[in-house]
This record gives sequence, C-alpha cells and structure tokens, in this order.
Amino acid sequence: MKNQAEHRPLFPLALLSLTFLIVGINGFIGGYLMLSDPSGAPMGMPVSDLARTPFQNFTIPGIFLIMLWGFGSMIALIALWFRPQIAIFNRLMVRWTHEHWAWAFSVLMGIALLIWLTVQIFTLPALAPIQIILYILAFLMVGLPFIPQMRDYYHL
Repeated sequence: MKNQAEHRPLFPLALLSLTFLIVGINGFIGGYLMLSDPSGAPMGMPVSDLARTPFQNFTIPGIFLIMLWGFGSMIALIALWFRPQIAIFNRLMVRWTHEHWAWAFSVLMGIALLIWLTVQIFTLPALAPIQIILYILAFLMVGLPFIPQMRDYYHL
C-alpha cells in the first residue's frame, strides 16, 4: 500500500466523510428513538406503518439502524482516513477490487443503503423527506470512491 503521507484527495474524502457522519448520526438517533419506544411514537411513525413488513414493532429496525448505519458508518469513516491494515479484509479486496478494504466497504455501504431505502419505499406507506436525503447520500457513498484520485489513494 502507498505511504500514509501521500496526498489525500481532501475534497472528495471530506465529502464522503461528511456523508458517513450524517448517515451514522441519523442511524444512532433513529435507532435510539426506535429502541426507546418501539411503538414509533417519538418519530411520528405508528406501528401500523409496519403492516407490510415482517416487523411487529420498531425494535429490530432500531437495532439495524444503530448497528449497520450507526456503527457501520463510523467504521467506514475511520477506516477511510486511517486505512487500517486488516489482513483478511485486504486479501479479499485485492482479489476483487485491488483497493483497500475501506474503499470497498464505502461502496458496499452505499449499495446497502440504496437497497434499504428502496425496500422502505415498497413497504412503508409514505415517502419521508429524510429518505430523499439518504438516497442522495447513498449515491455519494457509491460514487465518490470511484473518483480517480480516490481510487489511486486506496489502490493496493
């Protein structure tokens, strides 16, 4: 891997970091609200909104928000800046992408968020403004890593 002192692509990396920070904070707050009151009342979402889902209340979605979008986003954010060496992850990525695992994790998180939001559109009764914002952030998560300077910086 290239030297840590090598020039970071600051603008796209900062924008991608801000994206993960927003998604992560949203995941922690939304998950906390869902777990603190699984009826969905703090978020103005009645349990009846879950009628077309396998969930009886907001407990499982709250856990997903905290674990996947909260912690997952923070892991991606830290890994993008510090590029920690985790041998098993790097070996997998060398075979598939030839980029550091943080690069691939960012893209995968964006794809997962796109899928998560699309499922919401088909299962929940209404589209909320936060979903539109999250769609934009998900596209940034997928697209920003493909900027040539980002690929060069994370190339193994």
